[in-house]
Amino acid sequence: MSTLWQDLRHGARALARNLGFTSVAVLTLALGIGANTAIFSVVHSVLLQPLPYTDPGKLVFVWTTMISQGVPISGSAAPDFREWRDRNHVFSGMAAYNYDNFNLALPGEEPTRLQSASISLELFPLLGVNPFLGRSFTSEEEQWGRHRSVLLSYAFWQTRFGGDRNVRGRMLHLNAEDYTIVGVMPQAMPFFDDQPRVDLWVPLSYAPKDDMNSRGNHYLNVVARLKPGVSVEAAGTEMSTISSQIEQQFPENKGLGAKVVTVREQLVGDVRSALLILLGAVAFVLLIACANIANLMLARATAREQEFAVRSAMGAGRARLLVQLLVEALPIALLGGAGGLLLASWGINLLESLIPKDLPRFNPIAMNAGVLFFSAVISVLTALLFSLAPALFASKADIQDTLREGTRSGHENRGSRNLRGLLIVSEVALALLLLVGAGLLIKTFGALRHADPGFSADHVLTMQMSLSPDTDFPNGHEDAQLQFYRDLSEHVNALPGVKESGITTTLPLGFGMGWGKNMTIQGHTPPTALDKVPVVRFQLSTPGYLPTIAAQLRDGRLFTRQDNQTAPGVAIINEALARQFFPNENPIGKSIFMRPPLALLPPEFRKPENLPPWRTIVGVIADMKDQAINQPAFPSVYAPYAQYKNEGWGMTVFAVRTTGDPLAASKMVRDQIHTLLPNQPVDEVASMEQLLARSLSRARFSMTLLTIFAGLALVLSAVGIYGVMAYNVAQRTREIGIRLALGAARKDVLAMVLLNGASLAVFGMLVGIAGALALNYLLRSQLYGVSPADPATYIVVALLLGAVALAASYIPAHRATRVDPLVALRYE
Repeated sequence: MSTLWQDLRHGARALARNLGFTSVAVLTLALGIGANTAIFSVVHSVLLQPLPYTDPGKLVFVWTTMISQGVPISGSAAPDFREWRDRNHVFSGMAAYNYDNFNLALPGEEPTRLQSASISLELFPLLGVNPFLGRSFTSEEEQWGRHRSVLLSYAFWQTRFGGDRNVRGRMLHLNAEDYTIVGVMPQAMPFFDDQPRVDLWVPLSYAPKDDMNSRGNHYLNVVARLKPGVSVEAAGTEMSTISSQIEQQFPENKGLGAKVVTVREQLVGDVRSALLILLGAVAFVLLIACANIANLMLARATAREQEFAVRSAMGAGRARLLVQLLVEALPIALLGGAGGLLLASWGINLLESLIPKDLPRFNPIAMNAGVLFFSAVISVLTALLFSLAPALFASKADIQDTLREGTRSGHENRGSRNLRGLLIVSEVALALLLLVGAGLLIKTFGALRHADPGFSADHVLTMQMSLSPDTDFPNGHEDAQLQFYRDLSEHVNALPGVKESGITTTLPLGFGMGWGKNMTIQGHTPPTALDKVPVVRFQLSTPGYLPTIAAQLRDGRLFTRQDNQTAPGVAIINEALARQFFPNENPIGKSIFMRPPLALLPPEFRKPENLPPWRTIVGVIADMKDQAINQPAFPSVYAPYAQYKNEGWGMTVFAVRTTGDPLAASKMVRDQIHTLLPNQPVDEVASMEQLLARSLSRARFSMTLLTIFAGLALVLSAVGIYGVMAYNVAQRTREIGIRLALGAARKDVLAMVLLNGASLAVFGMLVGIAGALALNYLLRSQLYGVSPADPATYIVVALLLGAVALAASYIPAHRATRVDPLVALRYE
């Protein structure tokens, strides 16, 4: 222990004597550790830290599948959920939920839309979550008529009720009905991925003859808990068997299966690969930092050859020298780790501003115990990494040769020189890997921004309304609601600076609510089974919507005001549907029916009063991106709102095209809505350009971080090349003086030094290119519009890295040309 303490004191004194070396090493290491710790805090929160539920590894989602119809996973029907819950032997519990909205209007306050979730009473016990205040729901509260109970989120309780602990039993006026507050959920409890963030929960309850309680509506999220010893695979097998049994019992379930997925896997989705790529990239930055410090340590070890030789001659063994150098590196690692934690705390704040809103957030991103442990581990590992090379060099030095050389300068053995060169080659190779990755993501982001979404996002204002037909339009609400839509568009179109407006159920890029429906085509061979009936995307819109977003008409016409309740049914389809179902014919004039063929339906579903109209296709529009810019459009059918009968209704999304800044018109538009419906909340106000930017936020996040890491790697590599070349020039000062004394031209000396630096850089780039070609397939899932082997990106990166390497080599090379031969010959 005393020896260890002596080594620590000796190392600390040595670092204190050379503050320049110490400062550069600590700062370099702090940058690497800080960047790694900041990124790891995100990875730890999303991928590693357990979900804040009891035994979260046992929680799974159970989805309905429609494989033969091209639907890999879907929500589930309420009757199917109940069959699964009652028949299975692999789950200790099963629950269901779905998202909804409530309108809250209080005297003297702005109407508010609240995000809610309807849940079966088993859900919170299944998750192992108890109310912070009050109680959960009872079985009686699942019965229609007794269902008006509500649980509040902690945040809503604080903001709306000021944390009043006597809130239980009070009434909350939601959608013009009174709900009794029965409890408050715990603080910071995420509801799965908190997308969206829920304000309150109500019991999942159905009115008599509610169509949402039928086998034809698949919308419930089903979550279950595995019994001890049951695997996900075994649960999936049993649920598939139960689905087959239900299919035999209920013909309308033909082709429906079940899929079991762990909750974390479902919620994380494709975020996992993006975060792991960023973690790998920032680890490369740390390796480059370690290589830089190893070069500095190697230079110090070379200068201390005499000291090590004397120690060895006096009996110090190789292991003793190794331990001494490792212990001397420890203060740098500790100081670098401490500096890294400080930088990481700032970096986390920066990451919070960059992180996309749709990134799963089960736990807060913070410097918790797991992150601190990670930082401590990488600090120790980096100490081992950057001290290993000089330690091995010092321990293998020949004692007699070193003592024979005395103190003469310019002596560096070939092994040390080769090792320094290898470290530089590694730095350049890693920097090229990161630069190529950043370049590919930059080109991906550019391709996404310039991709044709099928609509025009400029000067379009959007907002959402959650109408309550039974309360807002109690008498003849269907006609009254359609008249409200017509009146609203007329009033808004008359405003200054407004060009057009329209209403729909969903916006492109996944904003709003669309749904899938079966489709039958008149004149085509009818399917022989329900699982052969195609499923397409369906949405309603008013005549002004498609012109408002500048949808591109390819054939036929758009909707007009004449397409009303009394007119024959009409539809507009997109090009994806036309290509798939009308490949060799013109779809204009063809008729479609948004149900399976009647012969495949049970008698109770064939009643004329329950059927939608046949629709004549009157137009074909260009594909609009439904989910994301880099995903193909679904085959889609658009129908007029006025002809909604038996098609569903959906959310109300209002779009307004303006001549100026769309957000500047938002107050005028709100005022028009409140003139017609004073208690109507207006939510999610945004320009279409903001929604487009939000859809690209994940790509922007990955591109920004990888570009920062690549830039940091480039700077560290340049510093490393400069340090090595400067050291080489200092070591060869006597040789350079002799060359100049013998008549060598200064330009030849310049070329010699530059060639040395260039050769290291070229070799590093060749290794980096080979590594990039081998590893960039990992980026394939993150790319769009560019190949992982894009030649232009590799060429630009190679030229950039080569230019930086030459610039870093030029300063020492220029210094070498200014060596005075007389001074150099006396140089020791």
